[in-house]
Amino acid sequence: NHGYNFEVLATEEQFLTTPIPLKSMGRFRHEAIAVDPIYQLIYQTEDREDGLFYRFIPNVYSKLSKGGKLQALSLIDYRGVDCTNWKSISFKVGDKYKVKWVNLDDVESPKDDLRIRGRNKGCAFFARGEGLWYADDYVYFTSTTGGKEHLGQIWRYRHNDKGASEGILELFFESSDKDILNM
Repeated sequence: NHGYNFEVLATEEQFLTTPIPLKSMGRFRHEAIAVDPIYQLIYQTEDREDGLFYRFIPNVYSKLSKGGKLQALSLIDYRGVDCTNWKSISFKVGDKYKVKWVNLDDVESPKDDLRIRGRNKGCAFFARGEGLWYADDYVYFTSTTGGKEHLGQIWRYRHNDKGASEGILELFFESSDKDILNM
């Protein structure tokens, strides 16, 4: 029964708490989260060579245990696209791609197949999504083994002017030198 997020309260006071799995945030190999305080969304990476980039829309922003909706990123002009650049250079640094978010069903499945079902619905996949950061209305995430040389990529996402329902994804950086970025 693994694969869930748990909320940990940030406090200087030490105390025990009952761990409550945040099941509606999905059951998969979670790596990192970032919080968008403006649109009150939670972004998540998946540490798999074919992992998705997720966002969670909580029912109650300050109480994630109250449930919500899980979605995964899809590129409007591509269906189930491989963003790794391993087989061919499909994505170039600086190019921007229109994004839509796809609702996911059965997010608590014990079959470890959420990413596969998401890809079948047209979601993009990334090589080992890990570090995730929100700053200045952008969400940055790393693809640890992405890129032609498998040395890593940094992706950047931003909402468009229509708000949180659509946005733009950009390959912000791709390493070709292990002295600059190595995973």
